[in-house]
Amino acid sequence: MIVVSVLARKGGTGKSSAVRCLAVEALKAGRRVVIIDTDPQPTCYRWGQRRSAAGIPVPLVVVPAPGGLAAQIEGYRAQGVDLVLVDTPPTATPAVNAALDHSTGALVVTRPNPEDLESVQESLRVASAQKRRTGVILWQAPPDKRVKAVALAREALEAMGADVCPTAISASISYPYAYAEALTPQEREPEGRARAELADVWGWLQRSGIMATVPYDIKTAASLGPLTDAPVGTKGKRGRSKASSKAEVTA
Repeated sequence: MIVVSVLARKGGTGKSSAVRCLAVEALKAGRRVVIIDTDPQPTCYRWGQRRSAAGIPVPLVVVPAPGGLAAQIEGYRAQGVDLVLVDTPPTATPAVNAALDHSTGALVVTRPNPEDLESVQESLRVASAQKRRTGVILWQAPPDKRVKAVALAREALEAMGADVCPTAISASISYPYAYAEALTPQEREPEGRARAELADVWGWLQRSGIMATVPYDIKTAASLGPLTDAPVGTKGKRGRSKASSKAEVTA
């Protein structure tokens, strides 16, 4: 099972948007995926609740369980989950370190602005100290390719030793519109630019090994049944807390 902590030391970078979009890419690839929303502003969790209420196929989206992140993650391992994405707080808190403790990799999301890039170094340092394979995605980039901000940001990040995704995610009104509809841009506009960019990012994450998962066996996945937020060791009676939403996996 792959567990990836998604990091950003500054708010407003697009971190939670990245988590939602990558979770949907995982669903499209037929993976069993869970989002654990540890951000004090639980936008992923609220998004998941609205999707579930609307009957839209969702990843399971939960908040941290009282028993701790380690037990929560092990519970999903027992259920055959392929990928867990941890949306971390945009600050240096124990929650970030705890997430990295139980992660196989990390993903840093940043805008291509000098003030945002200044905060990336610390995220890279923390992930590196825990020997987590780490990648960086440039988010909310100027859509006009003639603007040099992206190239300059990539140079600055590479100078820090960062592994930077070749595709930057363009700023687009599609993201807030999609969130308002409990969707992601690649669902709302399947022929749009955002869909193509997100597919490129997903491909890079697979090739880099940050989110590479085992070959998908649809028969095995179907036999596992729906995901729940049941504690480790429960049999039959899978309690559901207020923090859970129904999970349905689509190919």
